[in-house]
Formats: sequence, structure tokens, C-alpha cells
Amino acid sequence: MEESKFIEERTYPANSFFSMEGCSPEDISLFVMGQQDNGNQHVILGKNEKTSSITNNLHLKGIKLDEKEDISSESHNVSEILPLDELKGVEVPKPSDGVLKNLKEDDMKRSFIDTATPFESVKQAVSKFGGTVDWKAQKELIIEVILTTVAYRLEKRKHAQLELKKVHEKIPVYKAQCEVAEAFKEEVLKELDSAKRLVEELTLGLEKAETQEAEAKQDSELVDLQLKEMEQGIANSASVVAKTHLEASKERCASAVAELKLVKEELHSTKREYDSLVQERDIIVTKADDSVSASREIEKAVEDLTLELIMIKKYLESAHSAHLEAEEQRIAAALALDQDRLNWEKQLKQAVGELQHLNEKLLLTQDLESKLDRASTLFVSLKDELSSYQEGQRNLGTKTTQEQMSACWEGNLQETETNTQEALASTTKELEEVRSHIENAKNEVNCLKLAVSSLENDLEMEKTTLATMKQRENLSSISVSSLEAELNRVHAELELIMNKDEDSREKMVDLPRALQQAAEEADHAKLVANLMREELKKAKYEAEQANVAANTMEKRLNAIMKEIEASKASEKLAKSALEALEESERANLESDNSANGVTLPIEEYYTLSKNTYEAEEIAYNRVISAFEQIKAAKESELKSLVKLEETKKMIKKKKIFQIAAVGKPEMANEEKLDAEQELQTMRAELEQRRKVSNDAMGLSDPEGAIGEIDAAYESSSGSPRPYIPQSNTTIALRNSKRRRSFLPRLVTFLTRKEVQTPKS
Repeated sequence: MEESKFIEERTYPANSFFSMEGCSPEDISLFVMGQQDNGNQHVILGKNEKTSSITNNLHLKGIKLDEKEDISSESHNVSEILPLDELKGVEVPKPSDGVLKNLKEDDMKRSFIDTATPFESVKQAVSKFGGTVDWKAQKELIIEVILTTVAYRLEKRKHAQLELKKVHEKIPVYKAQCEVAEAFKEEVLKELDSAKRLVEELTLGLEKAETQEAEAKQDSELVDLQLKEMEQGIANSASVVAKTHLEASKERCASAVAELKLVKEELHSTKREYDSLVQERDIIVTKADDSVSASREIEKAVEDLTLELIMIKKYLESAHSAHLEAEEQRIAAALALDQDRLNWEKQLKQAVGELQHLNEKLLLTQDLESKLDRASTLFVSLKDELSSYQEGQRNLGTKTTQEQMSACWEGNLQETETNTQEALASTTKELEEVRSHIENAKNEVNCLKLAVSSLENDLEMEKTTLATMKQRENLSSISVSSLEAELNRVHAELELIMNKDEDSREKMVDLPRALQQAAEEADHAKLVANLMREELKKAKYEAEQANVAANTMEKRLNAIMKEIEASKASEKLAKSALEALEESERANLESDNSANGVTLPIEEYYTLSKNTYEAEEIAYNRVISAFEQIKAAKESELKSLVKLEETKKMIKKKKIFQIAAVGKPEMANEEKLDAEQELQTMRAELEQRRKVSNDAMGLSDPEGAIGEIDAAYESSSGSPRPYIPQSNTTIALRNSKRRRSFLPRLVTFLTRKEVQTPKS
């Protein structure tokens, strides 16, 4: 038998076929391939099968042949690929006891397979008889489906981005509208404030006018009473009007002094409030600076978190790619193992056939030995008969006849001896040859047993490697599922963090605005405080002027009182002079026996009356001027009071604004602290999960983790040939090495067989 050469042209992930080039015609009778293609095992039949099964199967598969094509002419060049279920009804010749005699004829029949014009590739033969599943087309379909889904998602994302752009474009418009509305609101509020101020000023003016009218009425009544008293000639000492006028002026001065004291106290209180407002404004500015620095720190923390998330995504992508590579290597290793298993099964079948052939030869040798035993027994029996016959003839016959018969018998005996010796020599040679054949067959059987045991060991090793691969696949699937769960968790956490980041960014966007508003309000408060300072300075100046005017009025009142007292003294002197004149006149009249009276010249009387009238007018004018000065002081006091009330109102408003401005940074600080706490908790959770994932699954280095699993399995199994995931080229090299390890045994076996065939 010639050496069988199995040439692997090309391996496919879905279909794997071997070409029959280089195989001897005696070895190709039935070639079974257990390769699975879409769940069907395919078998390649040889020449001895009927061509009708080929045509029927081709019609069943939907392949039409031209009428000109002759299947029988090409059936010696082509092997049909049929499912294993269809081959159950096909009769395959098996060796039996009756075939031993016609072994050479069967060998000749099996040697008529013509492989002179083989196919260029297995793919061409398969495509001619039905084709294979185009895994590339399936991959392209899957890629097209993935691309369509990706395009649909991209369109969705583009649509969402367009909507976001529209919303972002509308945001400034709405902001401008809000700003216009706020400006209009501020203008309306300013107009309302101005209207309120005008109303208050008008009410104050009305009150002032009413008080002035009341004072003018009192003054006019007093003047009327004074005129009546002047006409009646009542003395100033007895005049009630002057007394009431003085009392009213004193009361007015006292009220003015009390109001001035109140104004001074209010000015001191406004100064204190202003100082407190300045301190609060400084505190607000410091808090705003702290909030800005905290917001910057939050932005840095968010950037760090985004970088960490990007790194996590990269690690996950690397783990996913490593898992995909491991799956590809596993698939390639499984295909290579299937191919090796098929080759080993084929070699085992060939070895079984050869063992059967050797068993037949052993049966032949046993038949020959039995024939030799029979011949030897016959030879011994013939010798005994000859010896007995010679003895009988010696006793009965004469010497001549004995000599003739003895000569004849001796010649016959010599011939029979030579023949028997030749037959014995030939039988001994045949026995020796048969024994040598038996020894060779035993040696070959032992070699085959060793090969079978080695193949069984290899199969067990491959089974163990397959089990380990399955375990690794399970582990990898578990790791992948855990990684996917972690990915989903991380994505959910990322979404939460992104939402929180967006909220915090919105808050951070609002914070600078609030800070700007607070700064603007603080600046406005500064301006108002400066204005209040100026107004306070003016009020102080006016109060000082009012004090000076009040002092001057007091001095003038004192002077007027002194003048009034002097006038009263002059009046008393005048009265005393008049009384003295009257007494003198009375005395003169009594002396002269005339009527009681004083006779004065008319000029003196007129001069005296003029002097008294002028003194009264001067006193009255001084009192009126004092009243006017008091009124002016009251008006200035009222103005200062109005200004103080306005300043109080402004201070209250500024306090409200400052309280609101202080509340905004506090709220911002609280929100910032909440955001920092949430970020810290998220960081702690992410670090814990990262530690757990690194400890359990080896997330940071998935390839190293897989290598550690391989090393652990190698140490546990202790097998000499464990499976290591490698590339396709390394797998092909290892497969070739495995085949070379088994080929020398087949070569030695076949060379022995070739040496034995010419002898036979």
C-alpha cells in the first residue's frame, strides 16, 4: 500500500473539507468527514457508489444540471458531499471471510479511481455540488444591520441635536425678553417710588401749610387783640396777648430743640446702621469670593471625574476587545480540534481496516498450518505403510521379485522422499514466512495499539482542553456579563453624574449671575451709602445751621425780652412820671382851687404818645421777626425730618436687598456643599467598585487575568500539552506539528507493509 498524504488546502470557519490529492487508489474507498455545516454532517463518497444517488440529491438540493453533462463520466473525478442521514441507506462493502480469496480483485476494483485532474480547491468542488453557506455574506448582512441601527441612532441623535440647537437659539431671545421685562419692571418700580415720594412730599407740604396757617391765624388773632388793647390803652404788663405770645414762642423753641435732639439721635443711628451695612457688604463679598473658588474647585473635580470615566471606558473597551479575541481564538481552536479529531478518526478507521486484513492473513496462516499438520500425518502414515509392505513382500516373494520390487519401491520411495522433502522444505519455508508475517503483524498490531493508546491519550487531552476551554468560556461569559452589568451601572451612574453636573453647572451659571447681582447691589448700596453720607453731612450741616439759628433766635429772644423789660420799665417810668405830673397838677389845682388835672402842652403830649407808639411798634416788629425766624427754623427742621424719613426708607430697602443678597450666597454655598458631598459619595462608591472589580475580575489588565487563569489551570491539571489561546498562524503551526508527530509511525508501518507485499 502506498503512503497516504492528507493535504489541507484551506480551513474555513463554517465548512472544512480536505482534498484527496496524493492519496493512493487502494486507500480511497470511503472517506468520511464529520465536519458540521449548519448542523449537518457531510460524507464524501467514492467511485463505487451509484451516480443516481448524486443526481437525486442534486435535484433535492435544487441544483439543475445541463443535459449535455454526463455525471457518470465525471463521477470518477468527483466525490459527492451528502448529509449523513442520506448515507444510512447506501451499502458500503465490508470485508468478510469470503472476500479473502478475492482480495486482489477487490483491490483492483478499488484502484480504478482516477485523480489525474483534481479540482483546484475544495471550494470549487463544493460550489459545483450545492455550494456552502457564505459566512462572509452573513457577516456583511450583520454589518449592514448594525450600520442601519447605527445610522438610525445617529439620525435620532442629529434630530435631538437640532432640537437642542433650536432651544439654545431660543434661550437668548427669551433671556432678552426677560431682561426687557425686568428693566420695565424696575422702571415701573422707580416710577412708583418717585410717585410715593411726591405724595409724601405733598402730604408733608400740606401738613406744613396747615401748621403755618394755624400759626398765622394765632398770630393774626394775637395782633388783633394787641391792637384792641392798644386802642383801649391797656398796659403791656396787664396785656394777656403778650404773655400768650411769649408762652407760645417758648413752646415752639422747646419743641424745635427737642426735634433737633431727635434728629441728632437718628443721625447717630443711621451712622451705626451704615457701618453695619458696610461690614455686611464686606462679608458678602468675601462669601462670594469663597463661593467662586468653591465653584472652580467643583469644576476641577467634575473634570477629574470625566477623565476617570473616560479611562474606565477605555479599560472596558480593552476588556471587551480581549474577550472578543479570546472568543475568536477559542473558535479557531475548536475548529482545529475538530479537524484533528476527524483526521484521527480517519487514521483509526484505516488502522482498523489494516488490522482486519492482518487478521485475515493470520487465518490463512492458520489454515496452512492445519494443512501442514495433515500432510505430515499423511506422510508418517505412508511411511508406516511402506515399511509394513516391505516386510510382507520380503517374507512372501522371491529374491528377484524382491529385488525388482525393492528397486521399484526404492525409486518410488526416493521420488516420494524427494517430493516430500521438497514439500516439507516448501512448507517449512511457508511456515517460516507465515511466522515472520505473524511476528511482523504482531509488531504492527503492537505499534497500532501504541498509536491507538497515544491517540486516545491525545483525545483525552483534547477533551480536557475542551473542558478547560468551556470552563474558560463560562468564566469569560460570567466576566463579560459582570463587566456588562458594571458597564450598565457605570453608565447609569454617569447619567446621574452628568445630570447632577448639568444641575451644578446650571447652578454655577446662576451663581456668577447672582454674584454679579450681589456685587451690583453692593456697588449700588455703596453708592446709596455715599449718597446717604452726603445727605447726612448735609443734614448735619443743616442741623448745625438750625442750631446756630436757634441759638441766634434764643439770643434775639433774650434781647427782645430785655427790650420788652426795658420798654416795660420805660412804661413804668412814664406811668410814674404821668402820675407825678397828675399829682403835681392835682396839687396845683388844689392850690389854685381848680379842677384835678395836669395841663401839658400839646407838643409834649404828642411826643410822648409818639414815643410810646414807636416803642410798641418796635417791640411788635421784633416779635414778628422772631416768629418768622422760628418758622424758618421749623421749616428747615421739617425738611431735615423729611430727608431723615427718606433716608430711613432707603436704608430699610437697602437692608432688604442686602438680606436677599446675603441669602443668595448662603443658598449657593449650601447647594455647593450638597453638590460636593454628592460628588464625594460618588467618588467613594466608584473607588470601592473599582477596587472590587480589580480584585475580582482584574479589570485593569484583563489579558493578564486570563493568563493567570491559564497558568492556574496548567498547574492544576499538570498536562504536558495544555491549550494556550494564540493566533490562527500559531494554531496552524501546532496542528502541523501534531500531524508530523503521528506521520513517522504511519510511514514505518506502511514501509513494512510495502516490504511484505512483494514477498507475498
